Amino acid sequence: MLTLRSKNVLSNTVKHSLLAGAFLLLVILGAKIDLGGTVSFTLQTLFLGLAYCYLPKPWKLVLIAGYLFLGIAGFSVFNGGAGWDYFSSWPLGFFIGFVFAAFVPLSKPKDFLSAMRFFLQMHVVIIICGTVGVGLYSGSAIKSFDMFFDILPRAVLKSTVGAGFVWLVIVFKKV
Repeated sequence: MLTLRSKNVLSNTVKHSLLAGAFLLLVILGAKIDLGGTVSFTLQTLFLGLAYCYLPKPWKLVLIAGYLFLGIAGFSVFNGGAGWDYFSSWPLGFFIGFVFAAFVPLSKPKDFLSAMRFFLQMHVVIIICGTVGVGLYSGSAIKSFDMFFDILPRAVLKSTVGAGFVWLVIVFKKV
């Protein structure tokens, strides 16, 4: 017989499983939406940030592990390729950044600025890991710095959109 506590645990597990699955789909779709630029400008980290904002830490790790596993297994979930060869090439630093970003501390956002702070911190972690990875892979610090300054304004834009979305959810929850 299920106790009240076990029903709540089961209910939360189902809720978080469905939410993580929906965010996984959004991250995959976001990787495929390329808005151009010298470095791909996708919506992947926007959706990843939203997932990290709404999922508890264990489910953040389930989400990113599932995403990376699908890509390594050869499914076309990444922006520019699939499989181990692509995963372990120049974007490896970004993938590592996705994992580290799951550990960015998050107190429940109360307003636009607190949400913006979270999204900016998450993007900085991903960008630093990614550009360091590109620098190590290419052997060029200049290429790494160029990529950093190319990506940074777009990360601020995605952070603003993500924080705006979170703020709207906060506002409509109060109504």
